[in-house]
Amino acid sequence: MCSPMRLPRLRAPLFFVAVPALAGLVAGAGCSKSAPKSSLTSAPAQSGELGQPVARIDDTVITLGEVQDLINKQAPFVRARYSSPEKKKEFVDNLIRIEVMAKEAEKRGYDKDPEVIRVMKQQMISKFLQKDFESKLRVEDVPDADVEKYYKEHPEEFNRPEEVRVSQILVKDKAKADKVAREAAAANRADPKAFRDLVTKYSEDDDSKSRGGDLTSFDRSTKVVPAPIVDAAFALKEVGDVSAPIKTDRGYAVLKLTGKRPGFSRPLAEVKRTIQQRLFKDLRTKAMESFIDELRKKYTITVDEGNLAKVAIDSGAGHGPGPGVVPGATAPGMTPPALAPAAGGLPPGNLPRGPGSPAGMTPPHPAAPGSP
Repeated sequence: MCSPMRLPRLRAPLFFVAVPALAGLVAGAGCSKSAPKSSLTSAPAQSGELGQPVARIDDTVITLGEVQDLINKQAPFVRARYSSPEKKKEFVDNLIRIEVMAKEAEKRGYDKDPEVIRVMKQQMISKFLQKDFESKLRVEDVPDADVEKYYKEHPEEFNRPEEVRVSQILVKDKAKADKVAREAAAANRADPKAFRDLVTKYSEDDDSKSRGGDLTSFDRSTKVVPAPIVDAAFALKEVGDVSAPIKTDRGYAVLKLTGKRPGFSRPLAEVKRTIQQRLFKDLRTKAMESFIDELRKKYTITVDEGNLAKVAIDSGAGHGPGPGVVPGATAPGMTPPALAPAAGGLPPGNLPRGPGSPAGMTPPHPAAPGSP
């Protein structure tokens, strides 16, 4: 009888995880030859017509139902490729390819290779987390009180007043201001340089003159810009509009509207889902920490600090992570549990690809540095 926890009996190289539908191929590893076993799924054997064998490889059976399920789990445009008998045959031929390569790899002892075992463990953890952790968490589980608190503490994200941006020419004499206003109105509205040239020529305000007259953006509540200029700026309708001279306590200002940004106000009900999604990451992290803490209590764990201190780290430049090592992982080749990918999400491996390869399978290619 097969032992479900016999981890070294991995029947499949890395390429199996390239297609989520084929991830169960490893389940039949190490089974007795006394009864034919399915190579494609760990689900109970199908009965009736779906249980009929399509192909046999020694004691391993590929059933009609399994081929059908694997094809139907592909994207619609991929499924359409396998409507003809010839293409179905190509699909099955590639499943046979997988099985004979897995059998030979196991025969040669690769099922006991540490990197293969690490990848299998990673895939197993992904399945475990998906079934026993991820499926129990929902965005809606973020407490309403946390959502309301975030909304109140970040008002700038959900409420913004209308803003304008203007440039000014400030002069002390009214007659001069009238002349400036006429020239500014006659200048090319679409050419920012035309107004800046007038600023350089006429403005008597050294501060804004050095910036081409720019007063930057402001809303109606600003205390930095004099109230008469604020009122006149918001009275301008279109970018490029020029105002009549405005009397201020420092003289007369002629304004040109250079930008408008509309305001908005989003009620809590409108942005609740967005906030929940933002806070869900923290909720998930805390839940994962608690989940792992509870798991750790089930086992006796010891760490030899002395031996840990003897671990030598190669700090030589140009050395990437070793085979199977995920950068930032908590153990060689293992992604931290909180970041473990969903089932079937591991990188594809190398698979000789025929014309009818199952979707997601890739032909041999040079491994990237540090790739499994």
